[in-house]
Amino acid sequence: MGATPPEEIAKQHLAAVTLIESQMPCAPRINHGAIPLHWKRTPTCPRPKVEACDKHSHRSDGDVNGVVHDPNDANPNSPPLKVPEWCISSRGQVDVTSIVNLITEGVNDPAPIVKKKNETAKKNGDDAKPAKVTGKSTKSTAKQFSPTNLWNEANASHNNVKITRPSHDAWGIKKIMLVFCDDFLHTIYTLPWYQTADPDNKAPTKSSTVGEEMHKAIQPILDVLQIQQSQMVRCLLAALPPGVTIPVHHDTGEWVKYTHRVHVPIIVPDPTKVLFRCGPTEQCMERVDCSPGHVFEMNNQAKHAVTNGGKDFRVHLILDYVESSFFETRAAQNCPVKRVNLAPGEIITQTRRSIDRASEAGSRDQPSFLILGAQKAGTTSLYEYMTQHPWVVKAKRRETHCLDWRWNDALQSTEERRAHCLEFYHAKAMRPYPSLRTGDSTPSYLLDYYRVIPRLKECFAHVPLLIILVRDPIKRAVSHYAMVTSLDGSPEQLKARGMEWRDKSLEDVLEQDIKNMKEDGLLPYWDMESKTVDKEMFDTFINSREEDEAWERYVRTRVPLNTGSYSPLARGMYALQCRQWFRSFSKDKFLVMKLEDMSSQERGVQWVVNRTMKSLGLPQFEVPDVDKKNAREYVDPFEGQEELKEWLKRFFSPQNERFGRMIVEELGYDENDWTDLWTY
Repeated sequence: MGATPPEEIAKQHLAAVTLIESQMPCAPRINHGAIPLHWKRTPTCPRPKVEACDKHSHRSDGDVNGVVHDPNDANPNSPPLKVPEWCISSRGQVDVTSIVNLITEGVNDPAPIVKKKNETAKKNGDDAKPAKVTGKSTKSTAKQFSPTNLWNEANASHNNVKITRPSHDAWGIKKIMLVFCDDFLHTIYTLPWYQTADPDNKAPTKSSTVGEEMHKAIQPILDVLQIQQSQMVRCLLAALPPGVTIPVHHDTGEWVKYTHRVHVPIIVPDPTKVLFRCGPTEQCMERVDCSPGHVFEMNNQAKHAVTNGGKDFRVHLILDYVESSFFETRAAQNCPVKRVNLAPGEIITQTRRSIDRASEAGSRDQPSFLILGAQKAGTTSLYEYMTQHPWVVKAKRRETHCLDWRWNDALQSTEERRAHCLEFYHAKAMRPYPSLRTGDSTPSYLLDYYRVIPRLKECFAHVPLLIILVRDPIKRAVSHYAMVTSLDGSPEQLKARGMEWRDKSLEDVLEQDIKNMKEDGLLPYWDMESKTVDKEMFDTFINSREEDEAWERYVRTRVPLNTGSYSPLARGMYALQCRQWFRSFSKDKFLVMKLEDMSSQERGVQWVVNRTMKSLGLPQFEVPDVDKKNAREYVDPFEGQEELKEWLKRFFSPQNERFGRMIVEELGYDENDWTDLWTY
């Protein structure tokens, strides 16, 4: 959702002032209990245009089913857009005097002028810059502010921790930050002004004293909500300047669907001058009673807007909490929630969706993952799905090839070669953001092990997650042939594919690969005339020293760097390719999956991506775009060539069985998934 243009904000402000002057009534206070989180999976209504609404029912005139129709949908038979039954729940009333006493000083001091809006860190390479690096100055500023004025930025930077909220900062909204989290609720940061004194510390700090008082002052709100302190993931006090409108919007980010958003008016000199509205659509927003102490929960996936039409700042406490089961769910996903107490004046680095401690800069080695192959087995799709995660940054190239044909032989030292490779992964730009991951998808690596493995060990001080995707090897070979013989693509792509197969049939290139492997001693069990496998000889030969030597001979002599037109069958012999990698790195560094899982009804793209995120230790997310990538249509090459298809089945059947057995025995994967692979 893009930023609202200034002229639109001005228009909305004038309309809001008119509603204030007309004394728009507040909706009745009704305690519906907690808002069901499944109502917050998506925005209540993306861009509906409803002519009129009953001001208390949230429903358009004459609509008794709680639905609206999307006018942008040309299909009259499309199902209506469902809207929640209500968007505001009055959870209770509390005495906020204790909070008022803590924050009154300086509340009406003007907010600092924002000279230039800071850019949020972009989710790409060297443009990844912090929205703001915040913290205390190297010079002491203790004498420049009152330590009891919690609104003062210098005080916050020195005794608390300064956190940037770009939109709010641009609107001049002041803040007192107490608890905050990143966009995925991966780490919950408790700031000094909400920390209690260490029982072993006999001399509590000023910050811990404030924290003790804040805890006591906010506890009545938690009691009304019937939640524990540990469930709170965000808590801040926000002061909206007079004459300012926050335009109609709904909140975005992964955190929204997992949290309950609660507002509590704290300092509101004249509630009649504050217009806080919320509803499923812009036309159906109700006015919320903003009298001090009113504890109300709002569906922040619904449309909402706020205008301060008074002469003084208006202060709300804004609190987000999760269900108690949330923490167990995250732990089961290999992504347990971390809790961190920030030190007074600590510096943090932010992107729009992440928060990191400056003290942890450089603690994550890059790249975090490499998709090794196999070629034409969904590697492009997986990479594009993965990099839709806000914490996964694309490498400078999807296929870096920095360890094979972009390897720079002119570089003399390991340090130079490492710097050359890391340049592809924005290593310097990523250093301040250990929450973020990056990697590439170079599917030639899986086959080209003899070049790639030693270079990987030399250039990367760590072992990234090594991802391998496989596919029915017959379909993989056909797709490979269709790609390199296609005339579609840029000149660079056509050159990389090579021209060796342009005038050859699929059967020709397959037969040539068989011949090459036979010459290198790799297929003693394959009879060229009958095109059958001697199963007894196959069982004796596989995993032998002779096979290792023959495989290395084949890869060293048959895998060029200047073309993609090679090894249509060998690339589908997955056990031989994976064996060299499994021997070189710890088994827990591998994630092996099947392309077929992406299109299966039982699993699908989301299942594959969830499994990948779990292996990376990242929070799961809903993949917005699940369309296939780099897919192409081609004529069935087996039409009228049944014998070709049959001998390919005979060739690959024992190879598939061997590979499935390897995955079960060496990686411990479920035999139900890897037995009878691609049975023909």
